[in-house]
Amino acid sequence: MMEGLFLKADMNSKKILSSLHRSAQAWMHILAACCLLSWAGAAGAQQKISFPSVEYANKFEMAKKVGKPIEIFGYLTLPPDPPAGKIPVVVIAHGSAGVQTKDTGFWAPYFNKLGFATFVVDSFTPRGVESTVDDQSLVSNAADTADAFFALKFLAADPRFDAERVGIIGFSRGGTAANETAVKSFRDNVLRENKTLQFAFHIPAYPGCQNSRFRKNGSFDKTGAPMLFLMGSKDDYTPAKFCLDQIKGMQEEYPGVIDYRVYDGAHHSFDGNQGVHYLRLGTSTRNCPMTETDIASWGRSLVGSGDKLSPADERKLYKDCQTVGVTVGSYDNRYREQAARDVEDFLRKIGQIR
Repeated sequence: MMEGLFLKADMNSKKILSSLHRSAQAWMHILAACCLLSWAGAAGAQQKISFPSVEYANKFEMAKKVGKPIEIFGYLTLPPDPPAGKIPVVVIAHGSAGVQTKDTGFWAPYFNKLGFATFVVDSFTPRGVESTVDDQSLVSNAADTADAFFALKFLAADPRFDAERVGIIGFSRGGTAANETAVKSFRDNVLRENKTLQFAFHIPAYPGCQNSRFRKNGSFDKTGAPMLFLMGSKDDYTPAKFCLDQIKGMQEEYPGVIDYRVYDGAHHSFDGNQGVHYLRLGTSTRNCPMTETDIASWGRSLVGSGDKLSPADERKLYKDCQTVGVTVGSYDNRYREQAARDVEDFLRKIGQIR
């Protein structure tokens, strides 16, 4: 009797083992299929890549000095259906809140569908900072621009990419970088032996324009690459009016090259869709006057009056006029979708979508 029980148990054990073996084989086939799907979809996967950049304490150093080496990183995504030949790329520069879901989850896939690779540069995390919303001094105001230049250099050296079709879009602080990477003097000093490189186009979205007006021998000193500014009429963080004044002057110097859109009713970060929020401690220079910098002498003056500002005058000016409390975001996708349509129209107009 006991012998029969042992025999029955042994047979049941073999059945269980056989069943487990078949299940394991089935899971192996499923995992293999998943791996194949993952490999097939690798073009749409984000890859974190480190690359060298340099550190400047301020924009004067970015225009005149040699920077200190620093290693930063970005997130590279390839288009699902890359065009024949070398792939064009869009560098995406984030705002004061650091890399956001809209950067990696909306704008990167958006450009990928248009046939561009994307490289979302993180200028904060490698410097040990999460956000500069409450304190912009946590990261040098030259960092985003320098990192964008070195991203251009890094991508241009990769044989997969078309060095003459690397563009940039940036938001807020990153929008300022998208504007200032068009300044030849900055490019020449930062890239030095690689100064023949330049971005193919610049898309500054709600940038700060109050103190990003740089002149050289009476010129705005731009590379001449096409530019599209995207702004909101209700932006109380980086008001559009300061950019519009600068844009008017640039359009006169570079006819047919500089374009812009101001979205009626849109706040700062209008491409976000998580609601409109008031950031009580968000710092803004919206009450400060606009300044202009002569690149050769690095002299600063007030736009309009032409009054000269010493470094001490400028520090006191910005200390007194800086304010807190800003409004950001949008309740829906309407501004984001309109901006996406305008960007695509712009890229088609300048021949970057073929």
